[in-house]
Amino acid sequence: MSLRKAIDFDTDIDIRDRFPVELRQLECFIACHEHGTFTAAARSLHMVQSAVSASVAKLEREVGTRLFDRTPTVLRLTPAGEAALEPARLALTARQRVQDAITTAKGEVTGTVVVGALVNVHGFDLAHAFAEVHRIHPRVAIAMRQNPRGSVGNTQGLVNGELDLALVAAHNVDSRITYEELLAEPFVLVTASDHPLAGGAFTTRDLAAERFIDFPPGWGTRTQIDTAIPHRDSVIEVADQGFAIQLAAKGFGVTLVPRSVAESIPGTAIAHWHADPLIWRMGVAWRAALTPSAATRAVIDSLLALHDR
Repeated sequence: MSLRKAIDFDTDIDIRDRFPVELRQLECFIACHEHGTFTAAARSLHMVQSAVSASVAKLEREVGTRLFDRTPTVLRLTPAGEAALEPARLALTARQRVQDAITTAKGEVTGTVVVGALVNVHGFDLAHAFAEVHRIHPRVAIAMRQNPRGSVGNTQGLVNGELDLALVAAHNVDSRITYEELLAEPFVLVTASDHPLAGGAFTTRDLAAERFIDFPPGWGTRTQIDTAIPHRDSVIEVADQGFAIQLAAKGFGVTLVPRSVAESIPGTAIAHWHADPLIWRMGVAWRAALTPSAATRAVIDSLLALHDR
């Protein structure tokens, strides 16, 4: 979809005859959406606030409609702005691909790869994979982003163009993204040290009367646990598996986490599934409709090489 088709104009300007939009204007437009104010957007772009505000205003004049509603506290996209967001991101992606193609033709791999992260990944040495990218391709930069909605948020970030790559749970994969598995390990139950199940084995039936420490909706772990144990006594949601383990150790409740997460904290009391354990699967994903840039491909290859070792 082109930016021209995305916008429902409220003037009689014929955009087919005049559409002098500059990529810098689109950068300002996207930054304002992502950061919510002209001031925060200017800071992220290393520009002065007045220049960002003027750039967005000029873009609105040139396309013939408002893209933001200005409220006292935040910028809100209008329907036209919502429609323009994805094609604007695609336009900037296209610019980056032109730059990548030129540098690749000269035998260099360069560029910034925006990666959607997940918290508490302990079963995969992400730092080693990124260090290898830097060693082989020192001009590739990696920008990590954290979405509070976990795998669901990362998947959406891939689809709307905010992310080049993302770590996602296999449970959240759909046809819009390409997925390669990096990690598979069982969930374990974390309890207080004096809990009857500590150090032993359990079945789903054993958990019927337990107080559960859960994770936010959208997290891959939460999605899997909801599917496996839909009826449970959830007493709290926390956005950090390490804190969930601390709560369990204090007797607040029990929690299910990937084995490597539990084992990363010395002294954690755990119980294993009696049979047919619930398996946590995580991988790297990218948008299926786009061919990864050379820099993005370098990061993918480093992740998969570590997985294959």
